Amino acid sequence: MVSITDTPWRSPIQIGSVIFNTVDDNGTAWDASLFSGWGTPAPTYAPVQKPRSSGFWSGDSFSGGRVMTLSGWITSTSREQHSRDWDTLIRNAPKAKTLMQVSEFGRIRWLMVRRSAEIVRTDHNGLSSEFTVQVTADDWRKFSDPLTGSTGLPASSGGLTVPFTVPFTIAAMTVSGQVNLSNSGDETGPVTMRIDGPCTGPVITHVGSGLALTFASSLVLHTGEWLDIDMEKHTTLANGQSSRNGYITSRGWSGFEPGANTWAFTAASFDAGALLTVTATPADE
Repeated sequence: MVSITDTPWRSPIQIGSVIFNTVDDNGTAWDASLFSGWGTPAPTYAPVQKPRSSGFWSGDSFSGGRVMTLSGWITSTSREQHSRDWDTLIRNAPKAKTLMQVSEFGRIRWLMVRRSAEIVRTDHNGLSSEFTVQVTADDWRKFSDPLTGSTGLPASSGGLTVPFTVPFTIAAMTVSGQVNLSNSGDETGPVTMRIDGPCTGPVITHVGSGLALTFASSLVLHTGEWLDIDMEKHTTLANGQSSRNGYITSRGWSGFEPGANTWAFTAASFDAGALLTVTATPADE
């Protein structure tokens, strides 16, 4: 992810490699004076008048996609550079998905967007012109930097028992078999996981919700093999290639819920080298 730094007068907004409210290495000033759509997206709530009575009928309400409009000025050092700057803007606001980052005075969040309307250009002279860019994020959530935690299977070893008491103290080594991460946002964020072998019949349980992703004991990962899990896309890939969804006996797909989250790692049999790595991304509306 490209790093963006706040300016004294306005926080920067980045689409692709273009960083608005900054001056680039060519001396071009990218000024985004108006930015809308960063608040909350329109909900899908659609009430219908009750027939022959007062009030509405309505179903559940969900968040729609996020539509954002960015307007401002491009001011270049030469007319030739100004033409090149417009090409740069078009390339970095494509029809395909691209990264957009917004910094609010040090708090950087991001989403994936694509251009959803014509880029409007209004020339004022050969060196400066106004622009309006509209982009849409299918996923409405604002994401922060992902968090990562790892654990082996639960185990305890070491320590002393009677008659070795005072003055001997040798600490036992304990592996909790749990990964604890906290989502500071107000939306459930995406979770990906990786299980490194050796491991037989792994089980991953989201403690708060009780959702358990359970694999049959016939699923065996040898040393050097791994399993990629995407909790949001409901996919499991062996070594990043072949699907292993057919080995799942309990499909408890979990997300990164707001607040504290704990995932417990167990298996059909104990392997000291088994390792679970959880990557979870905080999200806001």
